[in-house]
Amino acid sequence: MNDTTSPGTVTSGERPRRADPAGWGRAPGKGPSGFYRGLRAAVRGALRVYYRTVEVTGREHLDASRPTILAATHGNSIVDPLLLGLFEDRQVTFCARDGLFKVPLFGRLLRAVGAVPIARPSDHGKGNVDNAGAFAAARKVLEDRGVIAIFPEGHTHERLKVHRLKTGAARIALDAAIAGDTNVQIVPVALNYLVRQAFRSDVHVAFGHPIDARAFAAAAADDPRAAARSLTDHLEEALRELAVHVDETEDERVIAQVTSLIVDIRHEEGLDGGGQTPAERTALVRRVVDAYRWLTERDPEKTAGLRRRLQRYLEERTDLGLGGESAALQHRSEASKGAASKRFRSRRRFIVLGAPAALYGAVHNAPPYLLLRGFLRVTKPRKDRQALTKLLVGLSLFGGSWVAYALAVAMVFGPVAGLAYGLTLPFAAVFALRYATEVRLHRLNWRGLRSLWVHSERIAALRDERDALKGEIAALREEYLAEMAAQGGSAAAG
Repeated sequence: MNDTTSPGTVTSGERPRRADPAGWGRAPGKGPSGFYRGLRAAVRGALRVYYRTVEVTGREHLDASRPTILAATHGNSIVDPLLLGLFEDRQVTFCARDGLFKVPLFGRLLRAVGAVPIARPSDHGKGNVDNAGAFAAARKVLEDRGVIAIFPEGHTHERLKVHRLKTGAARIALDAAIAGDTNVQIVPVALNYLVRQAFRSDVHVAFGHPIDARAFAAAAADDPRAAARSLTDHLEEALRELAVHVDETEDERVIAQVTSLIVDIRHEEGLDGGGQTPAERTALVRRVVDAYRWLTERDPEKTAGLRRRLQRYLEERTDLGLGGESAALQHRSEASKGAASKRFRSRRRFIVLGAPAALYGAVHNAPPYLLLRGFLRVTKPRKDRQALTKLLVGLSLFGGSWVAYALAVAMVFGPVAGLAYGLTLPFAAVFALRYATEVRLHRLNWRGLRSLWVHSERIAALRDERDALKGEIAALREEYLAEMAAQGGSAAAG
């Protein structure tokens, strides 16, 4: 939503909307509909397959007795609302950009779960926007002690950053509070994806302390815009304390690489012997960001020199085909030569032993995959619709191909053989995806393996530079922890 959005509905020749979209799929005042519960169970199963771990902190801040607005970061498109809806026992009413309701099938699904369409001036022009119906629907949900989810950044993005928030969530909360429901709360939620697109990665869902809208409602009577902006700024600060926030885009790779070095240092010190949970890793990255800001303020010249060295190191990795560390929070450690050798042997076993199963999955899923790529190339969906298109068209293509394969086998070898064969196909597809992801994440590519033989001297120099960088980072870490301890911080935080 946007600061300039005024109450009402879009007046651009669209078909009239129902007066209370929040009632779709759920009777007022009652629990989740059967359709919603079934959909939530299916989503939970799918996300359990896709992600290795989904860790939740702060869930105690969800109070079912209070009308609630969940205000979440928006870094992973359609996955964000799917994930957010898993942790509330109540049916979550999502506020979504009205253009999504025009997407075939997906628009019907949004209506079926009671989503509220929001018109944005950036889509329609300031004079064509009127969101009164949306505000009325949101107010009705809150009056029924329901829960609304909104993504106040206004768009999905791939940055490790909380963008400047729109005032929509604050305005909905203040609208409800002024209308008489003074108990409404806004719960900030940070969705931290350790490797955003990777299969079998980890996610940390962090619910923050609730923000009571009534603390800002009195000011709204005198200056509604100022009160909404003040509440939004408070929410933005809360989200930045829960998420990983890096101010400059060019610093994300540096922060990621420093985090990788710190993980190795902690490992050598005997810390995190059992690994880190997603919450512990995101907390560590936030401390790295804080330390980076501390060093920038303390010694800008030293910070600039260290940044240049890290960037050259990453460029050399890329040039050798080893892959530059991406702006991800989850890394494969490269601590010691012995440990690296052990990991390489483990990866090699996985690559060799898993190749037949991966090939089986790749061969069977190549046709629908190629059809999907061709469809995207021809239709060229807008960037904000690509994830939805892939999800809906991909499910149809892959599911249809599996059914067709199974029927073909059943016709030749009988129904039992067809059923058994068909049941292997989804698992084979998942394994092939995991195999490809592991190969990519561990840089097991021909160019990188060739560099180990052809550019052995450069590889050795790169390892020496990593050790030197790790030594310098370790010294700075000790200085930072000592200063934080002197200021009353926790020396164990590094």
